[in-house]
Amino acid sequence: MALSSMTGYGRSDSTWHDAPFSVEVRSVNSRFLETTCKLPKSLAHLEALLRSTIRGQINRGSLTCIITMGQGEKDTVPVSYNERLVQETIRIAREIQTKHGLAGEVTISQILSLPDVFQFNESGADAQALEAHLISEVAKAIANLQVMREQEGANLARDLRSRVSRLNDLLDQVSVLDPGRIQYWRDRFTARVKELMGDHGLDPMRVLQEASIIADRLDITEEITRFRSHNQLFVKALDENANQGKKLNFILQEMGREANTLGTKCQTAEIAAIAIALKDEVETIREQVQNIE
Repeated sequence: MALSSMTGYGRSDSTWHDAPFSVEVRSVNSRFLETTCKLPKSLAHLEALLRSTIRGQINRGSLTCIITMGQGEKDTVPVSYNERLVQETIRIAREIQTKHGLAGEVTISQILSLPDVFQFNESGADAQALEAHLISEVAKAIANLQVMREQEGANLARDLRSRVSRLNDLLDQVSVLDPGRIQYWRDRFTARVKELMGDHGLDPMRVLQEASIIADRLDITEEITRFRSHNQLFVKALDENANQGKKLNFILQEMGREANTLGTKCQTAEIAAIAIALKDEVETIREQVQNIE
């Protein structure tokens, strides 16, 4: 299974009793799976089944599923009416009339114009067939959604590999500058000590010892090595494909930590500038990874 983005769109179009029946599925990034379903009233009882179907195929993302069902030939002929609706409407109308001393009567034309007064009941067999049709069309829409998410995921993966390569190039530059950084710092340290000591003699061994201790604290070899290791793990996670978003985010946290340490230890303007570039690149990668499932 290919690396997948959390952004996508899928749709399926069909008919039910000669009426249009469409399913739209849209998703954007989210830490968890969040599902919103918009169904006609006649399908409201199937919402739990619909959510279960989505959970079985989607792991992460904020997903909206919209079902639109027109009225076919069978659905245009009412077979019953909502008796409770009619009774309560008349009762409330008479209560308002008595309480406020209003004249008039509730007419049959007013009753027939009430929303949802007519009922278009399905037989048991039709209800089962409709449920099966809904699940089948939702599965088609999700399949189309997944195609788009995987295409977007492939584009993201290419961009991320390019950016990790950029990180390695920046680390190469740091490795080249690092030996000169230590020598530069030692020369400055020695000059500063001589300036402070004046005509007093200096013990070259003591100066070297102190300089070596501080140079060891400023050593960035381990940070460069760990950074490169994180880069390798990141690319490996991309190659492992499916459902790597959380793992990639964790690796990026470690990359950011190494970039910050390099910036703290660098001691030279050249490496400081590279450390800033490293942090900027890591942050850009982090923004991209937020959209990976």
